[in-house]
Amino acid sequence: MTMKARGNLARKYLGKKVRIKTKTGAIFYGKIVKVGNGKVYLKTDAVHSKDSKAHATFAPFILPLVLFDLLAIVLLETRPRRRRRKRRW
Repeated sequence: MTMKARGNLARKYLGKKVRIKTKTGAIFYGKIVKVGNGKVYLKTDAVHSKDSKAHATFAPFILPLVLFDLLAIVLLETRPRRRRRKRRW
C-alpha cells in the first residue's frame, strides 16, 4: 500500500475511533483528529507494545504517526452490536 493510499484510508476514518498497527508491531488506539504532511494525528486512548505483554494507558494526548510506518488502520465499533433473537410463535 502506498503512502497516498494510507493517507486516503486515514482520511476516510477522520474523527472516528480506530486501532492502528505499525510496521514495528506497536498498536495504538484512539481517534484520528488530523491527516496531513505524511502524518496521522491520533488522540490516543492506549498503546500496546509487540515486545511486551504490558499495556500502557495515558491521559489523552495527540500522537503524530508517520504514514510510511502504518501497517493497518481498523475502525472500532463505537457501540456494541446486539444479536437479534428470532421469535418463535
